[in-house]
Amino acid sequence: MKNLNGKKVTIYDIANLSGFSPKTVSRVINGGEKVKEETYRAIQKVIDELSYVPNAYAKNLTKKETTNILISVKKIDSFPLIWFQTLLDRVLQTCKEFGVNAIVEYFGEEDTIRNSIISSTGSLIDGVIVFYESKDDIRINYLQKNNMPFIVFGESRTPDVVYVSNNNFQATYDMMELVTKENIKSMLLLMGGESLVNKDREKGIRTFLTDKNYLMDLQVIYGLTTIDSVYSYAINNLSNQNHPDMIFVSGDEKVQGLIRACYEKGITIPDDISIIGFDNIPISQYYTPALSTISPNYAMLAQKMIEGVLAIIKGESVTSVEVSPKFVRRQSF
Repeated sequence: MKNLNGKKVTIYDIANLSGFSPKTVSRVINGGEKVKEETYRAIQKVIDELSYVPNAYAKNLTKKETTNILISVKKIDSFPLIWFQTLLDRVLQTCKEFGVNAIVEYFGEEDTIRNSIISSTGSLIDGVIVFYESKDDIRINYLQKNNMPFIVFGESRTPDVVYVSNNNFQATYDMMELVTKENIKSMLLLMGGESLVNKDREKGIRTFLTDKNYLMDLQVIYGLTTIDSVYSYAINNLSNQNHPDMIFVSGDEKVQGLIRACYEKGITIPDDISIIGFDNIPISQYYTPALSTISPNYAMLAQKMIEGVLAIIKGESVTSVEVSPKFVRRQSF
């Protein structure tokens, strides 16, 4: 079905034209139960004029006896598949344990809100978990405008938005307790984008050094978002005679590029240089050498997200949660 602009008609179009709420429109589409006769006729008139035909899947969802949660994932160029899939698998498992239906969408950086399930399902989606929130994210704006229950994974860029996140600051702060015990005097941080996550990780390290009055040559490089970019940086900037005592890489996947570069440069891990990652993805224990890393509590993150969005759906007061990771020491440090 198409409207006058050639776009797919949604229940929000019908709601705007009829002057009634999307929830009331949804009731009319699904039989008109608990809808006044005059309201039913007004909405049905708009439906007929637009030649709207409800999606069969959507109609089936309205017969649900469980809650429907949309997991909306903004897919970016440097999409980190392994750690995200590890967390997503845990979220889906937790949904099953809570008796919740989960629907996953991948939302492109260039997509408009009409490309999202958020704008096309109306009351069929009870709540949303937003991944990879960007500045002035159109999904957040839409959810707030339409009073739809939602929660964000990762520290939110939007004021007063409830989120669930790793405690990134505390994770690296605690890591430094172990690092300084090994008398590390120079350290390189290889970071992705200048996100809140990475800034908090850098801040944890710098705050520890200040609090403990520990002298260290610390260098930070941002913009290394892929395995190849880390490899290229290491090949061009490290040598057997010129390297720090330790390198922290913000993301286990990207460590593969660093390990390869060290091998080609004749830099031995951990004898010449120690490496620590972040994420504890399943394959990190099988790197050569096995990777020391900061491990998120994936089970707790998933639980807090589902509990949070369900509480918001019920109208309960919810505050943001930061879950503490733990350090996993292996052969690379």
